[in-house]
Amino acid sequence: MKTLNAIVKVVTALAAVAGAIYIVATYGEQIVAWAKKVLSSLPKCPCCEKAEPVEEAPAAEEPAPVEEAPAAEEPAPAEEAPAEDPAPEVIVAENEPVAEDKDFAE
Repeated sequence: MKTLNAIVKVVTALAAVAGAIYIVATYGEQIVAWAKKVLSSLPKCPCCEKAEPVEEAPAAEEPAPVEEAPAAEEPAPAEEAPAEDPAPEVIVAENEPVAEDKDFAE
């Protein structure tokens, strides 16, 4: 009987988590819009009233235009570019085992 109760509790917990994930995935944008509306209607503290109001971002319905990155400088000629980057130095603690090539040989 204890095992059955434990299984029921685990399944109930998994169903609750799955339900919460579904609700957030489905109604997430509406929840955020509602929360912003409620929080903006709350009275402000005296120190916050003195601060300048912050402009809100435009609606998320229209994506913001993507600004093109400035043109990068022309790459150096291939002759001057190094063939490979040197391998980074590996620091190993004194008591840490180190694998060698012979450990992987068959």
